[in-house]
Amino acid sequence: MTDQTTTSEWRDMHMCAEGVQLFVIGDIHGQASALSSVLSCIADTPRCAPLRQLVFLGDIIDRGPQSLQSISLAQEARQLARVDEVTILPGNHELMLLDALDDPMMFMGDWLDNGGDALIAEAAPEQKVRLLADFAQIAHKAVPASFLSEMRNGPTSLLVGSLLLVHAGLDPQSDARVFLAQPRLGAVGGDHWAWIREPFLSWQGGWGPEARWTVIHGHTPAVRQPVTIAEFTLAADHFDTHKRICLDAGAATGLSQVAWAEFRECRYRLGLATSR
Repeated sequence: MTDQTTTSEWRDMHMCAEGVQLFVIGDIHGQASALSSVLSCIADTPRCAPLRQLVFLGDIIDRGPQSLQSISLAQEARQLARVDEVTILPGNHELMLLDALDDPMMFMGDWLDNGGDALIAEAAPEQKVRLLADFAQIAHKAVPASFLSEMRNGPTSLLVGSLLLVHAGLDPQSDARVFLAQPRLGAVGGDHWAWIREPFLSWQGGWGPEARWTVIHGHTPAVRQPVTIAEFTLAADHFDTHKRICLDAGAATGLSQVAWAEFRECRYRLGLATSR
């Protein structure tokens, strides 16, 4: 297996957060090898600010072959990426897992049908499971309690300077702060910060107070096939037109391909790690 990490050219963007070197990683979906390459690349990136901050946009788990290893890498990212702070935001797949654990009869089927079955197969490859409660027991045992606690109690979005980091996006017709304050559990699909697609993806009217925010998000794959960094940048970078950048490189479709970005005070670049 060959791992490769490439980066785009630098582009101008004033993020209004002095003293911060920010790294953001998009959807992983159990592609641990590609994630490991991203963390190594970040570790090798020289420090250029007093604070090196790393944020995961969620969907660490499901669909891919190594959800549990991906969780482990994310939890060890402070050391592996040589950063000062790490925040793991929840994606819709982490929220589906929490719902499934809290109420297996109501939500377990939704989680399994949306890729949770891959995590179960990874955790108990030889075990034949039939009861929903048994699936919940396996997941409870396999997924670290510290990760579940962070997904349940940690931040659901993060504002760094003028950059809003959130899993799926915003509703342009709603007050941004009210929209982001929606509860994390029980919201399977629809108009929610972990699930929204349209009208978020098409909106060009700006975000947040006085339209000053740029949204950095995942959830909706920018690409669904192996691509070069130039091709990914063309598909993912909508800063000029939509004031958003998508860091979903299609891992949910089975690609071992994970995207990330680095933001400094007045510029940014995208990165892409692939494992073939």
